[in-house]
Amino acid sequence: MAQNEARGGKVGDFGIALVLTVGYGSPVVLGALFALANLGPFPSDTALVIVPLGIVACSALARWLYRAVRRRGRAPFQIAAEVLALLVLPAWGLAYSHTAEAKCVVGQCSEGVTPLRPLAEPEVFGLLALHALTALAYAVSRRRPAALDAPAELLVHAGLLVGIAAHALLAVHFGGWVAAGILFPPLFAPCLAPVITLVFYGVELRARLRRRGLEARLRALAQAPESAYRESPPQEPLPPDPHIHGPTLARALALSPLLLGAYAVAHAVWLGHAGGALQVFTRTCNYTLSRVPLEIVPESCHYLCTVAARGHGWLVRPLRLGRRRGVPILVNRQLAVANAFEDLLHERWPRFGRAARRLYDRLGLPVSRYIRGRWLADLIYLAMKPCEWLLYLALVLLDPGPPEARIDRMYR
Repeated sequence: MAQNEARGGKVGDFGIALVLTVGYGSPVVLGALFALANLGPFPSDTALVIVPLGIVACSALARWLYRAVRRRGRAPFQIAAEVLALLVLPAWGLAYSHTAEAKCVVGQCSEGVTPLRPLAEPEVFGLLALHALTALAYAVSRRRPAALDAPAELLVHAGLLVGIAAHALLAVHFGGWVAAGILFPPLFAPCLAPVITLVFYGVELRARLRRRGLEARLRALAQAPESAYRESPPQEPLPPDPHIHGPTLARALALSPLLLGAYAVAHAVWLGHAGGALQVFTRTCNYTLSRVPLEIVPESCHYLCTVAARGHGWLVRPLRLGRRRGVPILVNRQLAVANAFEDLLHERWPRFGRAARRLYDRLGLPVSRYIRGRWLADLIYLAMKPCEWLLYLALVLLDPGPPEARIDRMYR
């Protein structure tokens, strides 16, 4: 049992260090990388290692934080993680939701990348009030681990259960964006807030129920009748194994639907709609619980290599102007090589070429919509340099004709 608790303590400490790294450390590292990339001309070989250095820096920070938590104790670090999960990330996510596109009409090139509002307004303010109440229950439970008087104790447990239900629903609603928060934490960290909060609430609820179970067992042992037989010599009793206190959990489970019902009624009175509490999810588009259809408007699209060619001339080295669908575009060697490889695929393996194009449209095209400035185009150009070399190698090995002739024909 002690071994399991020690192992659980290490996992918890590592989780705290990871949350702090994702929420506080990775945005700082990302900002430093952007500042470094925007300083001006630097050797391309050096620039290619900037992103790996960022990953190494975040890993080193997580390791240092884990050791600090183990050495100094979890309390101050957990408070920082709780502030992040319960205050900072929700505020960040609310600001993102408010500034995102409220209408469900996007251009064809912006499909999948246009920031769509994940939570409807003004319904989200009611959800924010519910979150504040559950966070208050969590804060009370953390501050006062001993048993409160019966009504307050019941409200604390029920509040934690309501918080678990609400944030589980949020995590389901965000869907794949939770994975984006794991893969790209500096940009999508607010998507992780429901998951982190679920862990905090669940751990605290379990610990509080176990404390009530331990207290109930100690009371039962103290009230047990004394044995009529001769007492044995005094022995050191083993501590009772704490279990979740079933009666307290049952009462909290019975009260939490009533609290959610009161929240739904208050929402219905406020908005004048019986399902107003659920509209915060359903009156959106392109999320798990959305019910508003997404309308896609046709438009001309630009692709990843095309946008990357708009970086600083000293780095991306444009060769000439070309034309795509009658629109003039800037062509550099990277763009020409990528298009030559696609041309080879369509010529020799047309079915595979169409599949590759569909995959690229789903992955590369959305990324290109975020490339707004020259410095970011430079980063994309550098990140795609290894891919350019691999594509050129494929042309050398697979093209039956001269690869340079095919490359030169592109966008003429």
